[in-house]
Amino acid sequence: MEKYWQIEKMNLKYHVPFHVLACVLLLAVSPLLMGTENLPAADTAKVLEYYVALMGIVMAPPIFLPEQNRDIRELVFAKYTDSAAVYLARLLGNMLILGVLLGVYLWTLKNNRCEFPAVRYYFGVFAEMLFLGGLGLFFYGVSDNYVLGYMVPVIYYLIALGSGEKYLKLFYPFSMSAERYAEKIYLFAAAVVLTAGGVYFRCRSHGGICCCSRPRIRS
Repeated sequence: MEKYWQIEKMNLKYHVPFHVLACVLLLAVSPLLMGTENLPAADTAKVLEYYVALMGIVMAPPIFLPEQNRDIRELVFAKYTDSAAVYLARLLGNMLILGVLLGVYLWTLKNNRCEFPAVRYYFGVFAEMLFLGGLGLFFYGVSDNYVLGYMVPVIYYLIALGSGEKYLKLFYPFSMSAERYAEKIYLFAAAVVLTAGGVYFRCRSHGGICCCSRPRIRS
């Protein structure tokens, strides 16, 4: 357990602060871009799904960024048991940060007299965050290109803004705005598959250094 905490401490100290700042700024300017006071449930859902969920794109793909530097990659993989453990430890830490930021934002909306089912909306938006982030993780892991890791979920988001409901169907990310919730379950399931696939292909692209292909190394 201590080993994973050390991974997360390094992540928090060197790799996460810029992305957390970007998320905080994203939330801070939201009142300037859209209303955040006295909103009914449908309009609150729009704020959360169309805007706040973008934090998933900001926070998920960067778990692969440190290993863009070959020296860091070799150091990390020599020190820790396997690369998958490093990535998953970073991912869990980043998702915890996302969960806290989302909770604080929902609390702010409640204080601004917005009406919405807090628990339902929390898990629905979090599922969308995981999906958008997982989409970036997958394509980053497959291509080893961090630009593609950000571009693909942004393109998906833009398609959804257009005629996405017609074509994306069960994977339409803005369903709560239309008072539907079932799509969030499919988004969450897809997020798990995409994230696992992204980590797997990332491990394979770096010489197969992962838990399924490398014997355990004692630290």
